[in-house]
Amino acid sequence: MLSINKENQEQIDFSKGGRGDFSKASMIACVTGASGMVGSKIVRRLRSQGYTVRALSRKKQFNDKGIVSFCGGIEDEEILKSFLHNAHFLFHCAAELHDESRMWDINVSGTQRLLKLIAGSTITYFCYLSSAGVVGLSEAPLVNEESQCNPQNRYEKSKWAAEKLVAKSINTCSTVILRPTDVIDDSRPGALYRPIRGSLIDRVVVFFKGNEQAHIIHAEDVADAAIYFLNSRFEKPVLFFVSCDHEPFNTFGGLWELYKSIQQGLPEKEIRSKIYLPIAIPYLLRRLWRGACNLGNVRYSSEKLLSSGFCYRLGVKGAVQSILAAHQS
Repeated sequence: MLSINKENQEQIDFSKGGRGDFSKASMIACVTGASGMVGSKIVRRLRSQGYTVRALSRKKQFNDKGIVSFCGGIEDEEILKSFLHNAHFLFHCAAELHDESRMWDINVSGTQRLLKLIAGSTITYFCYLSSAGVVGLSEAPLVNEESQCNPQNRYEKSKWAAEKLVAKSINTCSTVILRPTDVIDDSRPGALYRPIRGSLIDRVVVFFKGNEQAHIIHAEDVADAAIYFLNSRFEKPVLFFVSCDHEPFNTFGGLWELYKSIQQGLPEKEIRSKIYLPIAIPYLLRRLWRGACNLGNVRYSSEKLLSSGFCYRLGVKGAVQSILAAHQS
């Protein structure tokens, strides 16, 4: 028996990786944003564990008898009522990332709508997928869950507003808020586009940005973190960063070197760091171009998540291996 509660969690048996021994086929898990990078992986993982899944998405229909597809968005309260009826778990991954005119309605009002429906419902676990971006500008080189938030753009502000609603609005179920860093997967490799393409322009960009943090986290690891606390019981909402910034290769230069070494079949011990510009130079160029911004050495701490007993299944090296294999095939 192991307690991960330093402050407010009951004793939970983690002998099964943090998950209880429910009759899973009778438990209903709901996932909003089910076609997204993280949502789709949560759906797949829940099904592999035997849960019945309801997937809310504007696009994707799931061809699995254990997945009930709901076509629509979180603006439609009638769809949400059916979606949540007699359900036990809710993973809220839906968000608007690109259209600023819709961000507040989707990210804030949509979340508020869900919270209203959760009250008095059968939901026992609610996981809200936020973003490390809510921290915004920070002068601290290491950011953790206690750091002050200073969001800058419309997206960051909408996610921060939604996060505050979640943090104060739920007292009827166990609630976890996750702040992942830059989420990637095999089809959207983010910063790994540079070594994948390997063009002269990419080499120049990495020469400039090589010492800066890349902040990548694979969507599979984020999905694992969301499900890890499924049967834990928290008295009040608990916040975790989901980040691999503690790993040495999670810089633009480190990812380039790691990708190329794995591609060539070289052992990790033979990777030799190259020379890159000091982080002050890309910072000044970025500040001239965009205005206020963070220095490239800011890292987001995953110490709280790791101290709970959670382990990253992929991490940076596993993410690079997965993406390299996907692109080679």
